[in-house]
Amino acid sequence: MEYQYGNYTSQIYANIYLNELDSFIKEKLKVKYLVRYMDDFVLLLESKGQAKEYLERIRIFLREKLKLELNAKTAYFRAKQGVNFCGFRIWKTHRLLREQSKKKMKRKLKNFEKLYKEDRVELKYIVMCINSWLGHAKHCNSYNLVRKMLGSFVLRKNDC
Repeated sequence: MEYQYGNYTSQIYANIYLNELDSFIKEKLKVKYLVRYMDDFVLLLESKGQAKEYLERIRIFLREKLKLELNAKTAYFRAKQGVNFCGFRIWKTHRLLREQSKKKMKRKLKNFEKLYKEDRVELKYIVMCINSWLGHAKHCNSYNLVRKMLGSFVLRKNDC
């Protein structure tokens, strides 16, 4: 199985082109908490009023300097709710994996055990998938989750 998630050059171009937006938000608006992945970004701000003001200033900056518009998904939420972003639930103080990501990995591990036992998947592929998920999970508060999920994960062949 081979999966591709978009064109790598478009990711690079997004990072280069939107570097000006990052600089504007950090240096001009003095925003301390900014997270951006490609063209999606999250700001953690002090108040709804500040969020409204900065949103308008960002709209103007994008339109005038980069010839871009924000899409209809643009919104603001209370920080105590946390923000769903790039597979994480993000708060000002910490990040956790989204519930959907945890459930998906639990299902994959269970399926890997079954497929490996039936000799229908290679160990190399399983290791690749787990390492990929661990690479994602390491960017949040996941130590106990990883220990729990992988602690009971066992691969056995049918002949064992």
